[in-house]
Amino acid sequence: MGGPVGASRSEDESRFKTIPNNTHRNWWSDPDDGSLFNGLQSIDAWQEHFGHPTSNILGLMNSAGFLPGLIVCWLSDWLGSHYGRRITVWLGSAISIVGGLIIALANGRGMFIAGRAVLGIGVQGTLVTAPSLLQEIAHPRYRAKISGFYMSIYYLAAIISACVCRGTLNLAGNQAWRIPCYLQVVGPAFVILTTLNCPESPRWLVKKGKEKEARDILVKYHANGKEDDELVEYEFQEIVVALSEEEANSQTKYTDYLKSPGNRRRLLIIIVVSLGTNWVGNGIIGYYLAPILRTLGIDSTDQQLQILIGLQVWNCGPSASGAALGIDKFGRRPLWLTSTTGMCLSLCVVMGLSAGYDKTGTKALGTAVIPFLFLFYGFYDIAWTPLSYSYPIEILTFSLRTKGQAIFVFMQTLGMATNLWVNPIALEAISWKYYAVYIAVDFALIFLIYFTFPETKNRTIEEIAIIFDSHQATELTGIMKGKDMGPQEEQIEGSGAAIDSSSAKASH
Repeated sequence: MGGPVGASRSEDESRFKTIPNNTHRNWWSDPDDGSLFNGLQSIDAWQEHFGHPTSNILGLMNSAGFLPGLIVCWLSDWLGSHYGRRITVWLGSAISIVGGLIIALANGRGMFIAGRAVLGIGVQGTLVTAPSLLQEIAHPRYRAKISGFYMSIYYLAAIISACVCRGTLNLAGNQAWRIPCYLQVVGPAFVILTTLNCPESPRWLVKKGKEKEARDILVKYHANGKEDDELVEYEFQEIVVALSEEEANSQTKYTDYLKSPGNRRRLLIIIVVSLGTNWVGNGIIGYYLAPILRTLGIDSTDQQLQILIGLQVWNCGPSASGAALGIDKFGRRPLWLTSTTGMCLSLCVVMGLSAGYDKTGTKALGTAVIPFLFLFYGFYDIAWTPLSYSYPIEILTFSLRTKGQAIFVFMQTLGMATNLWVNPIALEAISWKYYAVYIAVDFALIFLIYFTFPETKNRTIEEIAIIFDSHQATELTGIMKGKDMGPQEEQIEGSGAAIDSSSAKASH
């Protein structure tokens, strides 16, 4: 059975970890595509079927999978806000299945690009609501770790993708590349099947006036069915109060991002992280590994795929460790700063060795680049993988969450599409000199992170708002510090009735 977790806390820390809760300390004791595109470029049959795409065509084929995000992100926010997080995730997954089938059946470049576009609609739409739903239903004790694993788990799929490409490499004809493409439908199908019994976000339900249903979900999943669980009462009260304060402080529309210092800071962080996810150097390595290896004298398809598989296996370790161990133990800021500084230094070495190989032709210099590509990803994985989606989402209030994620996906898509279009052209034109661009970006990011990214560890998702809106979130601050705020009538938008925040826990 659960009990108080943590012995003491400072005045500014949340008290949720010390509140008795009917769950076990260990959760298991309680009841109850970039890799593919890399792999395809390494398969001779794929190159022959699509006429050995030039740099421009390769950029278009890749960018087609992201460009739809410029439009679909706004629609996904609207659907997620009006009809719920779950149905939006299911719809996006279903569209992804259709896109995967079109790609696998492609008989030419046009059909392949069209399939990538359809797949992009599904994937980009899901990215707006899925990570938000994950954080909004997670137990507060595990929320940071679970949300960190959201992107870290990607590498398991990447390993499977790379291994399948390697396994089909010697198949005759187009089956060598069609089989890996067919496997793209497995992921979204699995998501639909495994989330059929997934609860809706309790925050969304309270927003829509379904307080009893929201509280029942918290009781079932956060207290193993114990109706009078203290942590559930604490969580539910925070949700009710946070939503009422959002409404009172005008934190419900896109334009509200510009109206307060806290929201402007949130917007800056969203833009920095969204662009940084593919502008820190991983964009050039992650999607164009095969061309990079060819510039280093590694032309064998088999060797390229073996390196790709090794890279994805390697990625699993640091990213999982960053999510499972670092997020709450070390905090977000140390992970962000260590990760970005390490990437910057790694790229400096990669650039130097690549320049040496280009000028001397010494194969040993080219081969020496590979360990530093692995080292670069090791640093990327400890923060930019587990925190890229979890951190921007947790700093947002509920009513701005999917809106912020829509902005995130829009900016990420814009940066990604531009990046992936430019990368092959720049690599072909200036080769190793192109690394200097990403070194400069990483250097600038170190300063931005240091001066603008706050620490958010050991707080519930509602309590993080206090860091940005301390002067407005007065009642929420009182709950976090255990002060009796007294009965107050708070109106929740969409509920149709006022909610007594002091007696919210009794609304079952």
